[in-house]
Amino acid sequence: MNIPTIGKLLVLEGADGVGKSTQTELIKKYFNTNKIKFDYVHFPKYGHNEFSEIIAQFLRGEFGDVDKVDPIFVANIYAMDRYLYLPELTTQLRENDIVLLDRYVFSNMAFQGAKYPNNSTQSTIIKKWIYDFEFEFLELPYPDLNIFFNVPIKIIEERLKVKRNGNDRNYLKGKTDIHEADLKLQSRVNHNYLELNEYDNYKIVECESKSPEEIFNSYKEELDKIF
Repeated sequence: MNIPTIGKLLVLEGADGVGKSTQTELIKKYFNTNKIKFDYVHFPKYGHNEFSEIIAQFLRGEFGDVDKVDPIFVANIYAMDRYLYLPELTTQLRENDIVLLDRYVFSNMAFQGAKYPNNSTQSTIIKKWIYDFEFEFLELPYPDLNIFFNVPIKIIEERLKVKRNGNDRNYLKGKTDIHEADLKLQSRVNHNYLELNEYDNYKIVECESKSPEEIFNSYKEELDKIF
């Protein structure tokens, strides 16, 4: 396998509860087996900067319910969390063959676009604004491959009804994530992700009735291509 001289950016996306963590571990195993030097980053970067704490407060509902908080405000705090991490991300790209991200700019577009009705003018406007703001104004690096895991909304709803645990839930401080609790929002998020397939390097992976290994094998060839 040819190893790149400049690090590549691989992003995993999906509505909450689609199984990104499981796929992350399979990808890490694949990279280790093939001696590919990589680093891993999960956004938001809780504990890294003041914006990540504001995000945590928002998700805990401290600013009100989802429909009570201006999506432009929410889009900004997620974007600035990434922007403040940009120096570290740049270093990681220089020092690794690949940097694996769990959530990135398209996540912001899908979730904030979902604060409005599907296919509405408002949804289209905010998605374009986020894209221009993060990739063009803030000059965040564009992904070499962005993978969206398309899981049927009924399965997502079933998974989100089950209490989720782990250290990655510490930001909630025992409270409920207001994004995860809004199942109608999650349905619109999934719709928005599907609508984003017009962008470059955007791969939709169908996950229905497939094991984690089958899902991984369905996009493994795409991983090889970016090298």
